[in-house]
Amino acid sequence: MFPAYAYLSAYDRHKKLINDYFTLYGGTSLRRDTSRDKTDYDVIKENHRFLWDQDNDEPETWGARLAKKYYDKLFKEYCIADLTYYKENKIALRWRTEKEVIVGKGQFECGNKRCKEKEEGLKSWEVNFGYVEHGDKKNALVKLRLCPECSVKLNYRSKKREVKRHKTLKRLGTNVERADSSSTTSTVHIKIEEDQAGGISAERSDKPQKDESKIWKEKPVESLEKTREQEFEEYLADLLM
Repeated sequence: MFPAYAYLSAYDRHKKLINDYFTLYGGTSLRRDTSRDKTDYDVIKENHRFLWDQDNDEPETWGARLAKKYYDKLFKEYCIADLTYYKENKIALRWRTEKEVIVGKGQFECGNKRCKEKEEGLKSWEVNFGYVEHGDKKNALVKLRLCPECSVKLNYRSKKREVKRHKTLKRLGTNVERADSSSTTSTVHIKIEEDQAGGISAERSDKPQKDESKIWKEKPVESLEKTREQEFEEYLADLLM
């Protein structure tokens, strides 16, 4: 350090150096080189992946970890599409953010980012999305919810597969009804059989059950047959009364 600057404070020393710089170099602006500066958005853009393998893809760098953390916060049931260049068969897709899920964008509202069409007439489409990522060609099967007008744009070059959930639900409903009806009939039969069995057991329980070991101990029952003379005496007694 120069002896002339030793007695100055840090702030005064800074002002002195800047003043000398402008005096010697003719007022050249002091600007830092920002060509290598990167924001978080730039880092995520460089390390972004449309699909991460939870088991095999382990981020190694700080930028990859940041991109993976951003990916985990996305909702991957439906996609948001950019159909600006649909005539050139170029369609951009991305996953939905939390804010879009809350307002229903992409599910209850058309999935085209420039369309605001609501629930009526929306169709679900399965798209085999082919893209290039870090120099590698990849494919992913994704779902889109689009209005009729945007559906025409999506199928401008090739017909996509439409997902019809209501038919599947209807079939499942009939199967459930049949299963319920069969279960009710089976329970009725079981109940009837149980009731019949209960009646039989009750009838059997009403009959007196004799112990076979006591039969030989009982006294013989005297014959109740009447003689002919006794019958005449009873007959005459009835006439004289």
